[in-house]
Amino acid sequence: MAGVPTIGILAPHRGSVFQRTLQQLLRCCEQRSIRAYDLGKNTSSNEWPDIVVCLGGDGTILSAVEQAARRGSIIAGVNMGHLGFLSACGCEQVGELAESFATAAYRVENRSMLQVTPSGLGADGEGESHLALNEVALMRAQTGKMIDVDVELDGTLLNRYHADGVLVATPTGSTAYSLSAGGPLLWPTAEVMCLTPICPHSLTNRSVVLPQDVEITLHPRERRGRAGESLIYSTDGQATHSIPLNAALTIRKAPVSLRLLFLPGSDYAARLRAKLGW
Repeated sequence: MAGVPTIGILAPHRGSVFQRTLQQLLRCCEQRSIRAYDLGKNTSSNEWPDIVVCLGGDGTILSAVEQAARRGSIIAGVNMGHLGFLSACGCEQVGELAESFATAAYRVENRSMLQVTPSGLGADGEGESHLALNEVALMRAQTGKMIDVDVELDGTLLNRYHADGVLVATPTGSTAYSLSAGGPLLWPTAEVMCLTPICPHSLTNRSVVLPQDVEITLHPRERRGRAGESLIYSTDGQATHSIPLNAALTIRKAPVSLRLLFLPGSDYAARLRAKLGW
């Protein structure tokens, strides 16, 4: 990135600790002649920062990833939550973070994303595409019910799953919902994605690691006596959308990726040990 970047700070939580951290980061940037502002107070579509600093946990970062990826902005997370797998630093390191902006002493990783597009929505035809950094999950809208989903890879049937749901995760998302559903840990820069049934009825149904260039189609199928029921799919647990039975979701690698900032010396293996208690 040429020159000194502009910094937009996203602080959706307005508690005292968040406000102190926000003001501290603004001061640190001002001391280094870096233009920084509260993104929540300046959401003009005509201006978007070079770097979006998210104060909070991974959920705060996930709320900003789609817009940041589409605009080509870098995201830097300041962990004030629990796990913080995606964060660059903790709140006690905001001075170090501001210094890295001034000297460009940071590392940026390109993290692959998923693009999900619904089709077969009746008169509406094909629906709007959405992006996900962690995963796309398909589930029944009514809890306590299982679903039948035909999964195709590049148009060829892989399996019909009878399960609570099916999710497709990126390597970045392998430490999120996918891990809870029994999926494998993937190195975040690996060029793969992972298909995992959620609580499948058959014990032989396990996660499948797939190449990034495969196109996955999920066809929710009608079960006897449940013709009128609908399903939902979510992206990163942030947005939820309804989808009728016998429609379809097409999931492929997104044409854009997320640029995620880390401070010098960041070690993913050390992060796994710390966050997972190894």
